[in-house]
Amino acid sequence: MFRRVAVLAALALTTTAGCADKATPAVTPASSAGPTASPVAAGPPWYDEVAPATAGTTVGPEGSACPLSMTFSVPPEWKVKAVKSGTDYRAGPALLLCEIDAKPAGHIGFLRVWRIEEAAPLDPQLTVDKFLNEYSSKAEDSQYRPTKAGPLDSFEATWTEEGSRKRAIVVSTPQGRLMLTLGGMDDEEFEAMLPAYQLAKSSANLPK
Repeated sequence: MFRRVAVLAALALTTTAGCADKATPAVTPASSAGPTASPVAAGPPWYDEVAPATAGTTVGPEGSACPLSMTFSVPPEWKVKAVKSGTDYRAGPALLLCEIDAKPAGHIGFLRVWRIEEAAPLDPQLTVDKFLNEYSSKAEDSQYRPTKAGPLDSFEATWTEEGSRKRAIVVSTPQGRLMLTLGGMDDEEFEAMLPAYQLAKSSANLPK
């Protein structure tokens, strides 16, 4: 079970990422799923039953610390910082634009926003794979699914890296694709920060 994360679910969470081989995650239809959304999958590896955190800062509006082609919310105290573009911040087809640091909220990890360059494959799984090939030489157990980020068509991936679970979501906007990634020091930090990721995913939208 999550050690430091409160979850809202109809059924109790019965396993952690480290126990994925002991039970098959329950899958139920999503009542409000769009045509490209995935079913709701409780438990590992997606943990869809985890409730979003309370919203604090809005990331992405024009004039904010990190203007983007979409907006989303992060919890209070998470620190948003734009990243200057450059080859040092590139991984495959992805260019790092923004880091959202969880340390002020007591966690060790980041939400990061990447721009997917126009030359990247249109197939979102190939895009994620090319990113992982350069971002992490130790990524394994990758799983994928189409989903929604707010009302926006998206494609989600999860993988493990040295035994720790990671997450990414590629979001389509009229100005191109963005990718949001979540990574922590270990599984405990990942699980503690997952509500922040769920908040960002559920609150994503186009700028007003």
